[in-house]
Amino acid sequence: MNILAIGAHPDDVETMCAGTLAKYASLGHKVFIATATNGNIGSARIPDMEEIARVRKEEAKRSAAIIGAEYICLDYDDEMFFEINRETRLKFINLVRYCKADIIFTHNLHDYNPDHMLTSKIVNDIAVMIPIAHLKTECEPYDVIPSIWMFETVNSMGFIPTDYVDITDFYDTKMKMLNCMESQKSWMADNYAQLGGDQERFFDTIRITSEFRGMQAGCKYAEGFVRAMDAFRTRMTERVLP
Repeated sequence: MNILAIGAHPDDVETMCAGTLAKYASLGHKVFIATATNGNIGSARIPDMEEIARVRKEEAKRSAAIIGAEYICLDYDDEMFFEINRETRLKFINLVRYCKADIIFTHNLHDYNPDHMLTSKIVNDIAVMIPIAHLKTECEPYDVIPSIWMFETVNSMGFIPTDYVDITDFYDTKMKMLNCMESQKSWMADNYAQLGGDQERFFDTIRITSEFRGMQAGCKYAEGFVRAMDAFRTRMTERVLP
């Protein structure tokens, strides 16, 4: 299968579903990691926004390479990604067609960050458009409507998983991928110390969340997801993804 994870910013995918992607890669599936934005405001230490974008894209590329994944950036401006129009939809459709994705992981429709929510909305909107030949993109349509799985919100706010992936054997790989994001470790230290947070607390949050989801799923570490179609239902299921 072809697996595509689409985040709003470099480090979103690594934080929320890198263990699952590493597991898929280990099973021989092709994995793609994409970001809608280039993260070009995500540093207090680099004065030039173009340089920030270059650094963050390089970090994301190194992170993806750990599991043999291909990294793709759509290059929208960080926190200025707010318009859904024909061009934006076609850009996302082309991305999915390029990857020939069978499964897409992306943000929850309800999150604290507008870039996260917009990315999720576009992905959910365009999934059914992938096979439509009259929607012309550089990459050709293919006869699959990808299934969409929405990953954890930051600090799990308002998020109740319907499905879990056991990442016990891939937790260290997840943390190795996150450690490629050097600029973001500095960002945490520079911007969240006054709020009682720092990069160590950030990593603690990831560990605690992974342990808690593991406890729910019956393993040491897990990542939780909601299938897009289930986001509009009230009933819960107890499925565990492969």
